[in-house]
Amino acid sequence: MEPIYLAIIAFCSSLFTACAGLGGGILLLAMMLQIFPPSVVIPLHGITQFFSNASRALILRSFILREYVVPFTIGSLLGVIVFIPMITLVDQVMGSLILGVFILVATWRPSYLRLRSVHATISGAITGGLGLILGAIGPLAMSAHPKEHWLKEQIVANHAAVMACQHGLKVVAFTAIGVNLIEYGHELIGLVLGAATGTFVGTKILKRISDDRFRVLLNVVLTILALRMIYENLLTLALG
Repeated sequence: MEPIYLAIIAFCSSLFTACAGLGGGILLLAMMLQIFPPSVVIPLHGITQFFSNASRALILRSFILREYVVPFTIGSLLGVIVFIPMITLVDQVMGSLILGVFILVATWRPSYLRLRSVHATISGAITGGLGLILGAIGPLAMSAHPKEHWLKEQIVANHAAVMACQHGLKVVAFTAIGVNLIEYGHELIGLVLGAATGTFVGTKILKRISDDRFRVLLNVVLTILALRMIYENLLTLALG
């Protein structure tokens, strides 16, 4: 596909994430699965998401709470290390179903869960480990952030910083195992430029959205993503 079309797709997904806090990455992944061979989708998506989140964190860097992001990221790394041996032991379908319910509860009834009140390192370890096994790292991490105490810019900036680190690790891993994307160089340039441009425009729009409207939009997106997870896994259980 022409890089210009990929740039438009990446632009729209990054624009959406910058305005809503998350959701664009999943939209981008769904589109890329229709275009690229499955073997290269995850590496290409990881690199694109790294630049998308890194550019968002850079633009909103004054809102990043380092005292939260640093321990959360360290916890995520520890969680990945601890949970790696469990990858083959967890039922993916049932685990993802429970994860979808968790995100719903964390979004609408955060008082029922105490994950947000624990130290960021522990919160990062739990979400990082579960995210490794079950996927949905973005929605899971977002549901764990203490968002009720943050401005909308802080929500977007801190989540972007955390996700940039997560996707950065993916890029390192892909490089280490010898993934070669040279033949997709032009497409990758289009994706990265589109993502960065979408982030720039999206952060401008974010300034015009009130905190209350942003929180409603974020909760709606989280709910849709959680319900999608629940529906798909219930369907798998029913057909299996």
